[in-house]
Amino acid sequence: MRPSFATRLNLDLLEENYRRWQDDPESVDSSWSAFFEGFELGDLHLRNGAAIAEEAGLATVEGSLQTRVDGLVYAYRTLGHIVARLDPLAKKRPENPLLSLRELGFSEKDLDLQVSSKFFFDNRQMSLREMIARL
Repeated sequence: MRPSFATRLNLDLLEENYRRWQDDPESVDSSWSAFFEGFELGDLHLRNGAAIAEEAGLATVEGSLQTRVDGLVYAYRTLGHIVARLDPLAKKRPENPLLSLRELGFSEKDLDLQVSSKFFFDNRQMSLREMIARL
């Protein structure tokens, strides 16, 4: 099956954005950047991509932290409505174990770390504690 004219144009756009992203990740829209990051992560041949990246020297402590922070933002955007305080008479906010610090790869000692995410609050620097409260 040969690609159609319309499909070929999309392929050209994809390849051009990928080339630009490889040269400078900030040169493409954040949605393209996220796509290509996932694309490269999915291209790792073994199951545990994080372990492979560390072995290859591709991951850093900061990179691992940034991945967890971005994952936290995504988790709250996906599940945050479940723990929203909607009942003014409730004594306690609802909980969801999927939004626990441990489940998201953090501990109590991490709450004072300064973090930011390009997916939340315009990449503004804040403590992890403040980010969770805002989410």
